[in-house]
Amino acid sequence: MGRIGMVMAQRCQGAYKMNVIYHNRNRNEEAEKLYGARYVSFEELLKQSDVLSVHSVLSAETREIFNAERFNQMKRTAIFINTARGGVHNEVDLIDALRAKTIWGAGLDVTNPEPMLPNNPLLSMPNVAILPHIGSATEEARHGMARLAAENIIEFYAHERMITCVNPEVLSILKDK
Repeated sequence: MGRIGMVMAQRCQGAYKMNVIYHNRNRNEEAEKLYGARYVSFEELLKQSDVLSVHSVLSAETREIFNAERFNQMKRTAIFINTARGGVHNEVDLIDALRAKTIWGAGLDVTNPEPMLPNNPLLSMPNVAILPHIGSATEEARHGMARLAAENIIEFYAHERMITCVNPEVLSILKDK
C-alpha cells in the first residue's frame, strides 16, 4: 500500500465503492483513514479478494509469489491483476489456473517472461486482458529519465563514472578504450 496502491485504493473505493483490503510489509494508517482500507494477512488477502491487484517491487521475496499454490487459495471468481513486474507471477501457473478455472480472469500489463512470445496462450484466452506496460509514460517519468540520462553522460565524461549504471561491465570496457 505504497504510492500506487494508495491511488488504486482511492479509485476503487471512490468510484466503485469497493471494500479495500490490503497486505503490505507495514500497515498504512493513512489508507485506512482515507479509504477505509483494512490490513489483512497475505493469506486472507488471497482468500477474500474479488479483484487482487499487485503493486510491488520485484525482489527475491516477491519473485513468482503468485504461483499455483497462491492461485489455489484464491476465489474461483477472483480476477488477478499484475501491473507491477512480470516476475511477480509464475506465468505457467497462471495459465494453468485460468484454464482450470481456479480463478476467473487476469489483467496484465506485465508478463513473465517479457516480452511475451506471440504464441503465448494468454493472448487467446477470453478471460484475460493484456496491455503494454506504460507505467513510465507520464510526462514526469519521461522528463526524469531524460534528466538522468543527461546527468549520466555528463558524469561519465567528467569523471568516468555514472550516477546509475545498468551494465557496469560495459562501463569498464568504455573506460579501457
